[in-house]
Amino acid sequence: MSITPSLPGWFDVGREKPFPAIYPELKTPVTVDVLEIGWVTAFFTLLVPFLLILPAFTGCRKKALVFIRVSFFLLLGLSIMLCNFGQDWEVGQLTTRTAYRAGTAQEIRARVGVRLGLRSVNITLKAVEKPEGDLAGEKIDYNERFYWTWAQGRAGFGPFAGQIQQDFRAAQHRGVPYPILWVAEYFTYDGEGFRFGRHYRLSGWYAHMCIWFAFPLWLLTIILAKINLNYASKTMILMGISLASAAVIWAAHRNPIELQVPFEEAILTTHFGVYWYLCLLAGLVCIVLGIAIYFLSDKYYDELSSFFGNNPLQYVEEEIAEETQDKAGPSNEVEMERMDNRQQPTLRYRTRARGTSMWKEKPLAANQPPRPFLARVAESQQRNVPVNYQQPPPAQAFGNQAYDDDQQYDQIDNQGYHHQGYNQGYQPGTQGYQPDTQGYQPGNQGYQPGTQGYQPTQGYQAQGYDHSQGYGHGYNEQGYQEDEEEPLYSNVESSAMSPPVAPPRPPKPPKY
Repeated sequence: MSITPSLPGWFDVGREKPFPAIYPELKTPVTVDVLEIGWVTAFFTLLVPFLLILPAFTGCRKKALVFIRVSFFLLLGLSIMLCNFGQDWEVGQLTTRTAYRAGTAQEIRARVGVRLGLRSVNITLKAVEKPEGDLAGEKIDYNERFYWTWAQGRAGFGPFAGQIQQDFRAAQHRGVPYPILWVAEYFTYDGEGFRFGRHYRLSGWYAHMCIWFAFPLWLLTIILAKINLNYASKTMILMGISLASAAVIWAAHRNPIELQVPFEEAILTTHFGVYWYLCLLAGLVCIVLGIAIYFLSDKYYDELSSFFGNNPLQYVEEEIAEETQDKAGPSNEVEMERMDNRQQPTLRYRTRARGTSMWKEKPLAANQPPRPFLARVAESQQRNVPVNYQQPPPAQAFGNQAYDDDQQYDQIDNQGYHHQGYNQGYQPGTQGYQPDTQGYQPGNQGYQPGTQGYQPTQGYQAQGYDHSQGYGHGYNEQGYQEDEEEPLYSNVESSAMSPPVAPPRPPKPPKY
């Protein structure tokens, strides 16, 4: 059998027959942190779709609010993940002349850098001048990472030692340049009596636990911001405390003695990096915003709900309607006050937002019916009619449009003239209010079906005051309640109506 090579084929690149393909080693320097770039890409992948649908929102104000909310929460989440996995919690760098590797006495002038994260230390070596001598033409650009996650392990460099101990021993076997090994040796556990690695490992462990605790709080804050801003403010405060605590723990526990690695021309020292400042700043911002939202949610939860794009109804947990009456009493008990000067009662709604302890009063105007807020919402949902959440609907005219079938706010017995109307009526023979009779009598005086007043097509015939509900045949269960014990001009708490003038006119409705 001949083994002479045949004509070249499609898959003969880097191959010498009959041997398999052998490709040369390709050494490329590490220029970026792939994990950090991955987190940035992931969060901007979520941000870009929101920016694309932003023109669909109507109004510049709404677009701006949506952009602020989405951008803030996404950037906050990105900051948390970068602080957790980032490698710039503590950094240091110097340029010096140093030995390069074993087997050569040629020195190089290079830049040595160290970047500390919560889980590892990253050491770089890059030549700033072209190597000479037997190193001429060699590319010097190294980036080595040594992990200490998380167990300390046994002493030494055996199979049961800590992770950084094993990585350091493997780097020695690979022939990593001397400057990298000199720096990495300072972070091995108790190597040569040094305890820098032990302190950095513990600091990174507690700091990363605080940051991981802030991550679910971030998710919970986003959810609660659409449910209850008072609770969202508390979770935001906790998230800020957790992030700030991580920065404080790293600064206080990383090492009691400052890290100094001596070289021939300088000493390599470290200082706080961008992710330490980012973690501290994000924590302080969350604390300040959480406190601000917490205090503003008690008095300005309507405005805050508008800012966060929420429904104000979802914050109302309890509502109380209170009727207050301010009137100018007579100078003495004998003097009778004018009934037309009496003040109408004012109805105030006191609402308390969910998760708050502050009550907010909402007084009604005089032309607004005393309609409970939650009851209006329930009825509007049954009729599919939009509700104005700022104030109750205005009262209708007390004519043919009053109390129609679609807008019966309450039964006559509750909102009619029980305490505020015709408990003293007209006597058949006279005009005005008499203390000994109650209501309209079916005599000659008053409003008969045939006279001008209450015709079948006029007055209150079709709107609730017919013969069964009006002034015709006595007082039914929906009419006017009799009160024979109270005198005519007694100082009662219920509001009285002004006496009619001649000619008699239909009475005016009570105003709230």
